[in-house]
Formats: sequence, structure tokens, C-alpha cells
Amino acid sequence: MLFQVQLRSLITFLYLSSPVLAVPVLEEKGTSCTAPEGTGTCQSTSTCTTNGFNIAGYCPGPSTTQCCISKTCQPSTGAAGLCLNTADGCVGGSFIAGFCPGNNGVQCCVKDRDTIDKEDAEKGSASGKYVVQAAVAKEGVTYVFGGGGCKGESNGGFDCSGLTQYAICKAEGYTIPRTAQLQYHSSLGKRIPRAQAKAGDFIFWGTNGDCVNKVHHVGIFMRSNWMVNAPHTGSAVRESTFEGSSELCDYAVRFWKD
Repeated sequence: MLFQVQLRSLITFLYLSSPVLAVPVLEEKGTSCTAPEGTGTCQSTSTCTTNGFNIAGYCPGPSTTQCCISKTCQPSTGAAGLCLNTADGCVGGSFIAGFCPGNNGVQCCVKDRDTIDKEDAEKGSASGKYVVQAAVAKEGVTYVFGGGGCKGESNGGFDCSGLTQYAICKAEGYTIPRTAQLQYHSSLGKRIPRAQAKAGDFIFWGTNGDCVNKVHHVGIFMRSNWMVNAPHTGSAVRESTFEGSSELCDYAVRFWKD
């Protein structure tokens, strides 16, 4: 009996004093990750081909799970794009080096005009597409406060609402109010929830979110998270992303005919 007690005590001692092997707990895909190039989510490399670029070494699990970072890029001229791994290709466009973080294996994928036009047409009606085309044709024109209108540039350029007024005159053949504030509240337009916007609709910003009295900017919706607009002094008419601002107004306004 004494021997059995001593044996159990010995076994217990050996068990407690033996090193415990730690079992790593792997995070599931979809968790956040941070690399020098930016913050992203852990994804399979096969799912991060058209919406971002992969960075290895910042996610647990197999080598096929990597940090997928979504980052837009804006070449000095032309349309904006998305930073992608060159190995994954740039479907419907071409790569431009020097506008994305990391090595040369990550470059700015800018879609061709034909591809953009096709996406615009799928997103909205032909009428809405013509509004977009009218504004896109003015890409590169200098921003000038108070500039532009139905007849095109004035004083050498456009401001935000001068561009939008021009686009409707060019595509639809009639005149809308000149300022962003008046365009947002115009009875000539049809208000729709911003989430339901289609190509050619106008999206607006209000100072501190006040879209009743202080609408200060307007752009033309192209496709999800993308617009063409005349941003500010020192810039030019260009395509850019727009989501994420607390000043975005809840409604878009449609001046083209359904």
C-alpha cells in the first residue's frame, strides 16, 4: 500500500515537472494583419487577386494564408487604380510602377477606358453613362474655384459643381443649378439613397455632415466607391475613391432620365 502511494506521488511529480508543449492557436482567416505596407486581413492568396495585394509573413497558418492589403493608387496622370501583385495580372487594364508601397512586384493596376465604360454601362443606364463620359472627358483640366458651367471651362478650369453642371448640360441637354448646395436640394433631381446610386448620379458632402445648410462638394458616381470630380485647388478633374468620410450626405441625386 505504501509502495502504491509512493508510486502515485512519483508519477504526479514527474507529470507536473515535465515541460508542457505549447499548442499554437491559429487565428482564422479574415482577422486583421499589419505589415509595413499597410493594414489588411488574413486571406487565402487565391482570394486576394483582384481586390488587393499579398504580403507573406504576417498571418498564422499555412503559407497560402497571407496579409491581403487593399490600397488605391493615383498615377500623376489619368485614372486612379488599385495596388495589385503583378503576378496576379491586371485584368482589363495595365500596371504602372512607382505608385504603390513595397517592391516592384506590387504596382498600380489602372483599367482601360473600354473596361471602365463597360462597367459604367452595367452599373447604370446609357443616359447615366453619358453623364460620366462627359465628365471623364475633362480629366486633367485644372481645378478653378467658381470655374466651369454648361459651356465648359471658364477661367481655365472647373470647380466641383461647375463640372457636374457641365456634365448634365452635355449629356442631357438642360441646365441644373450651379452650386453643390443648390444641386443637392434641386427639384429637378431625384433623390435616392446613396447605397442605390448608379453611374451618373451625384454624391455630396456637407460640412460636419450638415447636408441641409452646408453642402460643400459634389462628385459624379461611376461605380462602387469610385467617382469623377474636381476636388480642390491645386488638383485637376480626376477619378478617385470616396467612401469613408463622415461628411458624405445620405442621398445621391439623379439628374439623368431613367
